[in-house]
Amino acid sequence: MFYGTKFYYKILYFLTAMSPAYLLFLLQFHSKFKVDVTDITIWNIKFNVIYVLIATICIMFILSIILSFLIKHQYFSKSNTRIYVETIHFFKEHKLKEINGTVTTFLLGVIIPSIFIIETDPKIALGTFIFLQFLIYKIIMKSTDIFPNVVLIIFGINLCKTQEDNYVFTFKSKKYNEFVVYKIGDPNKSRMYITMYEK
Repeated sequence: MFYGTKFYYKILYFLTAMSPAYLLFLLQFHSKFKVDVTDITIWNIKFNVIYVLIATICIMFILSIILSFLIKHQYFSKSNTRIYVETIHFFKEHKLKEINGTVTTFLLGVIIPSIFIIETDPKIALGTFIFLQFLIYKIIMKSTDIFPNVVLIIFGINLCKTQEDNYVFTFKSKKYNEFVVYKIGDPNKSRMYITMYEK
């Protein structure tokens, strides 16, 4: 899905898309392993789960702002490859094939991995969760399915798929003047685009 785009783009999208999973996991983690106290020791490092939860929320919020800014900057900077070919009409809002993925993808990729803590040892539970994140990241980057990003949706940015199976970030703005589509990433490799619709 993100083939041909910058590495930081992939990481930011993945982390923000998975942010609900991190919050749910920390709540589950705290509920299962520390009922009466908030501190827990893993690999000789003492954690306060509540503080980690608050820090995670703050970090994910900052990363979401950064990603949202980068996506819109890609459009307004006009530094990317502009699409002039006849296929530009496939990027029009009413012709999009898919918007923000499916509920099934969201449930399987975000919710389920975050709420099932099978192990009774916090070290194994944390290690398993981190390993799952690595696997999910690999699958998302190699997959042709859209992986929903709830945070971006809240910020008014959608990830869509066209009839030609290209991917496009879309957002609406009152600054709309004309229908323009830009390619994000390597012009010879990327299938990722960005466009703006009238608000």
